Amino acid sequence: MEDAVPPAVLPDLSRAWDVALRRLEAIEGPVVVLFSGGVDSGFLAWELRHRPATSLATIGAPGSESLQWAETAARRIGLPWSSTAVTADAVLEMRARLAEWVGGASAVERSVRTALAFAVAHAPPGHLVCGQGVDELFLGYAHFRGLDRDSAIRRADSETAALLAREWPRTFALASHLGRSISAPFLEPEFVRAATRLPAELRVRDHPPKETFRRWAASRGLPAEIADRPKRALQFSSGVDRVLGRG
Repeated sequence: MEDAVPPAVLPDLSRAWDVALRRLEAIEGPVVVLFSGGVDSGFLAWELRHRPATSLATIGAPGSESLQWAETAARRIGLPWSSTAVTADAVLEMRARLAEWVGGASAVERSVRTALAFAVAHAPPGHLVCGQGVDELFLGYAHFRGLDRDSAIRRADSETAALLAREWPRTFALASHLGRSISAPFLEPEFVRAATRLPAELRVRDHPPKETFRRWAASRGLPAEIADRPKRALQFSSGVDRVLGRG
């Protein structure tokens, strides 16, 4: 483990986050966090735990470790939690329903989009909140490993720009197509600017991946067992990728 993240970098992130959080807290009615129990959605849930009418929703294979962990993390945070079982028939039905949205995409993109759509479609009523953006801003993906610092930052910034320009608008449109509203607080402009202004050596820290984000989340009180939870992408933790691979 590297030395602790310098405290001086944390206030800028927190100020930017507080702006994003105020926008989220201004939403009327129920709010549902798409929740895996990992650090990204776990931090969202932690920050919203005192907001009335907030709940957590998880998708996963029946009896899976991912569902069990999400339930445990939800209890630790203290918010109502619900789950939807991922079955082969339901996933293939969703894929067929979304043919126009996944056509032309790579196998990985189809898996990601189908898993997200499944989560959106099966969440309880309310405005949906997701953790998109953290892996791009804080270099959480495995493909950043092995790159030198400058190359890793260039790729992260390129992927963040692509997420904002293409994939997030696609997600927003997909949610609307399914009759849902959704937001991604980590993609609010103030937070993106604060994250990308961090010194490169802090963004590239990867022992564990997204170390700076994890330490910042812990500084705001997120329990260590959630802050340190290893990453597992939604399409894998939910079992959607396995179904589509067989499909």
